[in-house]
Amino acid sequence: MLFPAIATVALLIVVYVHVNIPRFTERGPKRIIAHATLLLAGLCFGVIGGMMAGTIAPPWAVIACGLGVVHLPALCVVVLKRFGQSGRS
Repeated sequence: MLFPAIATVALLIVVYVHVNIPRFTERGPKRIIAHATLLLAGLCFGVIGGMMAGTIAPPWAVIACGLGVVHLPALCVVVLKRFGQSGRS
C-alpha cells in the first residue's frame, strides 16, 4: 500500500511550508495567523476527509493527506517567492 509514502510526502510539504513561512512573513500577528490558518484548515479538511473515507484508507493517512493538500497552494507561493528572491511581506 502507498498510504505511508503519500502521507510522508504530504507531511514533508507541511514541514517545508512552515519552516519557510518565517523567511517570507514579518514577525508578529501575520506569521501566527499564517501558521494557524494553514494548520486549522488542513486539520479540518483531513478530519472531514477521514470521516468520509470509511475503510478505504487509514484515518491517519487521510488526515496527513488533507494537511498536505491544504498546504499545496502555500508551497507554490513559497517556491515562487524563493525563485523571485522576494523579501518579507
